[in-house]
Amino acid sequence: MKDILVLTTTLAILLFAGSWTMKDQETIDNTLPTTTTPKEMIGEWSSGYASFTQVVDAYNGRVLGHTWQSGKYLKITPDGKNAEFYIMMQSRYSSFATQMSGSIRFDAESTNSRGSFTFLALKAHYKGFGSAKVDRDATTEELKKNLTRKYYYRMDGEWLRIEPGAEPNDYSSSFRKVSEP
Repeated sequence: MKDILVLTTTLAILLFAGSWTMKDQETIDNTLPTTTTPKEMIGEWSSGYASFTQVVDAYNGRVLGHTWQSGKYLKITPDGKNAEFYIMMQSRYSSFATQMSGSIRFDAESTNSRGSFTFLALKAHYKGFGSAKVDRDATTEELKKNLTRKYYYRMDGEWLRIEPGAEPNDYSSSFRKVSEP
């Protein structure tokens, strides 16, 4: 079941991301600080979640859908430059997505199995559908204060567990590698 969810989420992200872009995507700043990426971290990673709680029409018993779904995609390059991070969320009435690009800087003690990195967001775009209509680039302040952030990670078998600002635990986002460079 989890494999199907990861595959579906990955396909949705790739299809969905093609319909909107950030302005000046080709002008990624190569002066952002980078570090060497641990070899096993290089590639494209995907994470997906669907709440199994369903909304049911009380009058006719018809299932109306899941209460919540989310998907994430993370692209990590050998030098950390041109990294990408997509976050998508969907509820019954609206969908939201954030597309970010920038650099990833791994901390010195990071290994293939655990460590930390900072995602330095250079560009980002917000998109909202349904009841929340949004379609704009992130401001400079949002890039620095909200989207640039430190993440901790650990490998758990074939799963990459990532937690923003703290050591990963059993409830951290679980990513699976979907492609190698």
